Amino acid sequence: MVSRSVLPYPGGSSVIVEQLAQNFAKDELIVLGAAPYFQQKQLTRPESSPEFQQFTCELTFFGRGYRYFKWTLKWHFQPLVRCIKEIVKTHKVDYIIGVFPTDFFCHAACRAAKELGIPFSSYFHNTYIENTNITDPKASEIQEEIFENSEHIFVMSKGMQQFYEEKYKLQKFVPLVHTFEKYPDKSTLTGIPEERKGKYRLVAIGNFNESNIDATRRLVNAIKGNPKFDLHVYTHVPKLLMQQRGLDTSALYHEGFVPPEEVHGKLQAYDICVLTHGFTGGYGEVEYRTIFPTRTIPFLLSGKPIFAHSPKGSFLNDFIHENSCAELVDEANEEAILAGLNRIADSKKRQSELVAAAAQTAHQFYGSNVVQELKKRLL
Repeated sequence: MVSRSVLPYPGGSSVIVEQLAQNFAKDELIVLGAAPYFQQKQLTRPESSPEFQQFTCELTFFGRGYRYFKWTLKWHFQPLVRCIKEIVKTHKVDYIIGVFPTDFFCHAACRAAKELGIPFSSYFHNTYIENTNITDPKASEIQEEIFENSEHIFVMSKGMQQFYEEKYKLQKFVPLVHTFEKYPDKSTLTGIPEERKGKYRLVAIGNFNESNIDATRRLVNAIKGNPKFDLHVYTHVPKLLMQQRGLDTSALYHEGFVPPEEVHGKLQAYDICVLTHGFTGGYGEVEYRTIFPTRTIPFLLSGKPIFAHSPKGSFLNDFIHENSCAELVDEANEEAILAGLNRIADSKKRQSELVAAAAQTAHQFYGSNVVQELKKRLL
């Protein structure tokens, strides 16, 4: 599996790749990810873990500012292709999966597979040429090559599958959902909050960017100055950058980055998990329709009620309606947000219903089951 985003590189895609990979046996999978120059951090993984390798190709400024140096990647494309081919030959690899949301690694995986004449499938966590953030003039050409050479095009959700099938008239799009490796021990769950207590602690995790920043701003503004709710945010995004993105950081507690393996424990200190999904912003309309936030899964497993602020017509809304696993507000309205939070806070019955539905919903993301189906397609 070839993916730019691999832990310890932060972000949702890194978590997705890690969780998926850990459901393969040691001799079944090799993962190749990106590493920045001068900052080659290593992650300690279990002895039974598949092998992870790094390809050094990125310039950053103390781990940030990657986009300003992205133009240098063009000199690394052929070396990356050669690196992939060498791994294939050395380890007798018989199948390559290229992971997007960065075309560089996915495209190189596609090219290596084509040159070696071995099967290739792609895995799209987000849309590509439909995203208005994409400015590469060769994007359509690259996507066409990846689509044409993919045996399967795995996508993040049924929403993406439906969109792609309608647009491209291909029958090779297959949902490959986020996964988790293990169910949390029930003894770790701290339960739902007391009914009508004085203050409720809200928690949000993950990246706060164009995928959700407008919805997050509304949430922060809705509870700002309200003594009933406190918002605590765990993210690798610095406080200053969150301010530059329009968030009033004086109205929340910035808790910093939390490693994926510690997320469940952190959530137990809070009353309500908050999930924000962008309505509008710098991404394309299709992206907002098809995004499925990575942080949904730890929330489903947390034993805490979930509040979601997400737009009508999105796949996330369809998912929530189908599974009744979150209190949903789909209006871009601060008063509606506050009313939704109060519906959870003021009813222990509602809290219990949401937690039970979330626990049931989580089963569909259990990694062992997901990977078993994936293996059947690749055999």
